[in-house]
Amino acid sequence: MFPVTSSALELGCALVTAHLVGDYVLQTDRMAQSKYRWSVLLVHGLLQGVVAYVLAGRWEAWELFAVTSLTHILIDRARISFRGGRSFALAVDQMAHLAVVAGLVFASDSASVWSAWTVWLGPSYLRLLVLIAGAVLCVRVAGVVIGYWVQPYLAEIEMKRSADSAAPSNRGLTNGGRVIGQWERALIFIFIGLGQTGAVGFLVAAKSIFRFGELKDRENRMEAEYITIGTLMSFGWATVVAHATWWLWARL
Repeated sequence: MFPVTSSALELGCALVTAHLVGDYVLQTDRMAQSKYRWSVLLVHGLLQGVVAYVLAGRWEAWELFAVTSLTHILIDRARISFRGGRSFALAVDQMAHLAVVAGLVFASDSASVWSAWTVWLGPSYLRLLVLIAGAVLCVRVAGVVIGYWVQPYLAEIEMKRSADSAAPSNRGLTNGGRVIGQWERALIFIFIGLGQTGAVGFLVAAKSIFRFGELKDRENRMEAEYITIGTLMSFGWATVVAHATWWLWARL
């Protein structure tokens, strides 16, 4: 049975954090939409390998870079060719990447070797990795996942607008909803980390006030329900992830 040593745990956390940073922070929308081009896919895969190698901090283990880059390119290419549902493709894609991480940790013949970052920073490095991974999960990953979850409701709204020429048009800012969601989840993450859970309630109340005009207009009922569903998903995700992250951070 493979022994889950502290060093192996650290390597796993480093590789998971690298995956999250590479896929959800360093990858732009343009890159995500252009990965059908081999040049873009190659750059993305190599960037993933570099981030994994740097965060792992095991300078002699060049295979971390090679395996991460190669498998990321192959998995993402397979996802592009997949003809099923987008949410299912995302889930399979992420599980495949995490399986590679597990395989790298399992295959590591240096389970007792510590990262150079841990040698320099001590236990604080593992806590830093957990904090970074939790923040990315809370702020950036949530936006992608929730976007898939609310897609059927958005499609219904668009269908209504196309059928009813008198229906109000969407006058919101480009990507305005995404930016608002990222900021609200970032604030929730910070407030919970500071122990100020009451401030989260204030944030909910403030957003409700700003959205009051849309909520009270019956003509915008579908849009109002769509916004409410998305907001509840966003706040719920952020609250759970933030509590889990800070709980784990405090126990490392």
